[in-house]
Amino acid sequence: MKILIVDDETPIREWIQFSIERGGNPEFEIAAVAESGNEAFDMALKHQPDVVITDIKMPGMDGIELMKKVLEVSPYTNFVILTNYAEFSYAREAVTYGAKKYLLKSELRGRDILSTLEEIYGEIQEKAGNKEKDCYSNGYLDIFDCYYNLDNKEFLEDFWKRHGFRPGELFLVTAFEQRDGVRQKEVMDRLVGERKIHAIGPALKNRSIYLIFQAGSGEELTEAAEWFSEGCRRENLGLMVSGHMGKGLASIMEAIEEAEKMLRYTFLLDTGYLRIEDAMELLPLDRASIKKNCQKILAGILYEGEEVIQEALVQWFQSLHGAPFADIQWVKEMCIQLVIRIEEICAAHIPDFSEEHHQDMDWTLKVCGGLCRNLVNRIYSEDNFRYSQSVRDAIRYIHNNYNRDISLNEVAQYIYRSPEYLSRLFKSETGEKFSSYLMSYRLNKARDMLINTDMKIYEIAYAVGYTTPSYFSKMYRDFMGVGPEVTRSQRNTGGARGTKADG
Repeated sequence: MKILIVDDETPIREWIQFSIERGGNPEFEIAAVAESGNEAFDMALKHQPDVVITDIKMPGMDGIELMKKVLEVSPYTNFVILTNYAEFSYAREAVTYGAKKYLLKSELRGRDILSTLEEIYGEIQEKAGNKEKDCYSNGYLDIFDCYYNLDNKEFLEDFWKRHGFRPGELFLVTAFEQRDGVRQKEVMDRLVGERKIHAIGPALKNRSIYLIFQAGSGEELTEAAEWFSEGCRRENLGLMVSGHMGKGLASIMEAIEEAEKMLRYTFLLDTGYLRIEDAMELLPLDRASIKKNCQKILAGILYEGEEVIQEALVQWFQSLHGAPFADIQWVKEMCIQLVIRIEEICAAHIPDFSEEHHQDMDWTLKVCGGLCRNLVNRIYSEDNFRYSQSVRDAIRYIHNNYNRDISLNEVAQYIYRSPEYLSRLFKSETGEKFSSYLMSYRLNKARDMLINTDMKIYEIAYAVGYTTPSYFSKMYRDFMGVGPEVTRSQRNTGGARGTKADG
C-alpha cells in the first residue's frame, strides 16, 4: 500500500514517516513526502498512492482542494486529513467530500496513524480478495485495473474487447448511484435482456454503477437509453445520467469519467434521466447573489424572527434547483457549508448540542434543506430563543460593527431605545453588561485571527476595534489569561485552549 505524506511543517512530516516506518508493517510503503498541496498533486500523479495523509490547511492548495483534484484523476485514492482544533469545520467538510478520517494533530499518536492505515489496508484487501477475473463477487464488472493502466493501450483494448466492446459502434456511458447493488444489478440485467440491448457491464466503482450501451447509430442508442431509463424509473433505481456519445476504445475511460461527474446531479435529483446535453443548456447560477443570501441567512439567525429565517431558507434552496453542470459541485459545497455553519450557531446557543449530520449521511439538496430548517427550529425553541427583539438587534449591531469604536449610546440610538433602558435590558437578558459583551466578542474575534491568520498583533488590535495596541494586549491578557503572542505561538500546536473565554 503506497502512502503519500503531505504537510507544510517539517517536524510533522518527519514524525508521521517515522511512526509508519517504526510500525514495521512490510505492506506499507512511503512512496513520497511533500510540503505543499501543489507538490503533492504532482507526486500523486507520478506515484499513484493508495493513501494520502495530508494537512488540511497549507499555503496555496489546501488539503480539501488537493483531495478533490486527486480524486478526479485517481478515484480509488484514500485520504486521511490532519487538522487543528480551529479547523474543525474544514475537517467535517473534508469527510463529506470523501476523506476516510480526520485526525487531530494535538492528540495524534503513532498508533492512531497505524490503526487508520491498517483499517484502510483491510478494506483494500477485502475488495481484492472477493474478486474473480475482472469481476467482484456480486457479479459487477471491476474496472479498477483500467485506472492503473490508462497509458497501456494494449491492456485497455484487451479488457474491453474481452467484455464485448464493439470498436465499430457508437457507445453511451450511463451511470447510477449505488443504493441496493444486488437489486439494481438484477433489474439492469433483466431490462437489457428484455430489449436485447447490447450492453457492457454493469460495472462498479466505489458507489458508482456504469452500464455502457452500444448501437450502430445515434438514433438507436438514444432510443435504447430512453427505453432503459423508463424501466429504471418504474423500478425506482434512482437517477440515471449519461455523458456524450462516443466511438472507439480510446475515449471510453474519458466517457466513464464524464458520466461519473454527471452523477453529481444525484445531489439535486433522486429519479429520472438526465443527459449531459440537457444539463449543459441550463443557465449559470448567480453565485454572488446566492452567497450574499446565504450570509444574510446566517447573519439573521437569532436576530430575525423564525418565520423570516425559515422562509429565507426555503427560497435559498429553491434558487439552487436547475443548476448547470458547471455549478453542481459548487452547489453541494455551499449547502454542506450552510449546514455546518448553522450547526456551529446551535453549538454556541444550545447546551449539550450534538451535530445532526454524520459521516455516512447521504447528502442531497433535500437532506440539507431539512437539516437547516430543523436546526433553525431548535435554535428558536422556547428554551434557547430567549432574547427580545431589542437585544437581538443590539447584538447584531455589535457583530457587524465591533471593528469600530462603538458605544452603548450609538447602539441605543440605532434600535430607538434610551441608553439606560438598553443597558438594563441587555444585562437582564444576557447576564452581561453591554461593555463586557462587546469586549468578549472583540477578544474572541482577535483570538480567531491570531490562530487562523498571519496578521501582525497590532493589525489585529485595530481590526477588532482597539486604537491602542498596548491596551489591546493588556485587555487580551486579562481576559484570556495569556498574552496574544502566546496564542499566536499555539497556532501550530492545536490552537489556543484552556483560556478564560473557553470557560
